[in-house]
Amino acid sequence: MKVYCPESWPKIPGIDYSDEISLAAIFPKAGELTYAFFFTEVPVGEIIRLIWMPPFTAINGWSEQPSEIAKSFIVTAMVSRASMSDTRQYRYDFEVLSCEPLLPVLRTIPGDWTLEKCLDTRTVPPTTFLIWEEASWCGIADIHGLKYICASTSAEAHLELLVEEVNGEIFGLFSSHFDPGGEYCFIGRRKLSEHEAVAVEAAMKQAVQLADSHNEYLLD
Repeated sequence: MKVYCPESWPKIPGIDYSDEISLAAIFPKAGELTYAFFFTEVPVGEIIRLIWMPPFTAINGWSEQPSEIAKSFIVTAMVSRASMSDTRQYRYDFEVLSCEPLLPVLRTIPGDWTLEKCLDTRTVPPTTFLIWEEASWCGIADIHGLKYICASTSAEAHLELLVEEVNGEIFGLFSSHFDPGGEYCFIGRRKLSEHEAVAVEAAMKQAVQLADSHNEYLLD
């Protein structure tokens, strides 16, 4: 299932974001009319799913504060209007239909995505390889029984996965890929293919352990 990752969400009026914040006070609620900014186009008039992240990771990414993965949400929304901002971002207005904690959703939705591939034209005949096989740096963190893995490549791609290991098999629950040419983000639980599992295992073996880089500021 495809999901969208906004570049930014509006701040809630009356909330001091420099102090401790109640998580319940800032995540989107069903029935709200709100908006978000994107660098990619979003279909107007359709129901979409978006990732909502707490303020720190919304700016810096999960790799800088892995614990906030468990405090992220899946927002289901009806997109009503689009406009361009002066920062060359797209602003989309939408109605929030539901907002659910991310991890339980990932465990229940079946997935039909695959890891991104690239064509190698240097070989004869040309062959394909997984972009995860090109990872030059990897990080890893344990999150509520799952493993969060992130990676970067020399081609300026940033990759993220949430996986679960069960009886020697690897199941993917979340996959994102960002590079200068675009972004792809999918959710849903699926067993990785043998090729995918080998690439992910290699990434995990070379990964450095990630830790939160910011003090805890969210109040449950």
